[in-house]
Amino acid sequence: MKKSFQFIVIFLGVLVLSGLISSCSPVSKLPCPEDNEEIPTPGPGDEYVTFTIQNDMCMSVCQLFVSPNHCEYMGGVDWVEDHPLRFGESISQEVPPGKYAVWVELCSEEFRADENINVRSDYTHSIIDDFGKGGKPPCGTSLTIINNTDVPICRLWISNTESAYTSWNWVGVEHIQPGEMLTLSVRSDTYIIRAEDCDGNRLRTEVETEVSGQQEWTVP
Repeated sequence: MKKSFQFIVIFLGVLVLSGLISSCSPVSKLPCPEDNEEIPTPGPGDEYVTFTIQNDMCMSVCQLFVSPNHCEYMGGVDWVEDHPLRFGESISQEVPPGKYAVWVELCSEEFRADENINVRSDYTHSIIDDFGKGGKPPCGTSLTIINNTDVPICRLWISNTESAYTSWNWVGVEHIQPGEMLTLSVRSDTYIIRAEDCDGNRLRTEVETEVSGQQEWTVP
């Protein structure tokens, strides 16, 4: 009887101890944000860290989503909604410590995902090109868009598929004003290039444009 009582006391003690350890341990998984939802604010006592994404690809990024690594989908907000992340540029946000996945869509509509990024303190993650893509720094190919019209260039599509007429806008909210120019790093390739004003009027379109070295493309 005495041994049984001792066993019960030890068993109850283990349960209490495990409960205390469980209540004191940090939450292992961050909530998954819905579409256009900010990454949830951490609980009391938790701290943010600075997560920086650096574009080291020789192409511009037109969509960039960051979600906790365990999420089955990429929700949250687009980090580069108003301004494509061009080669050499970076963007930072404050996030709760944890493991993250970064989902990237280039302005040329190529997708990639970097997973299992451990962000426990201030951290910079570099987006690099896949081997064999021809876009590894130093970037030797650039395309300079020159606006010789009297209206701003508000939309610019550069693509190696027919989706150049419906794909991402390489300009963003910072339009190319009359007399100004914009230089973009790109891979050496053959592209369809299209420029429009803010009313959607076509200013210039060119198909099968071979781009290599330092090249200019003047509108009109």
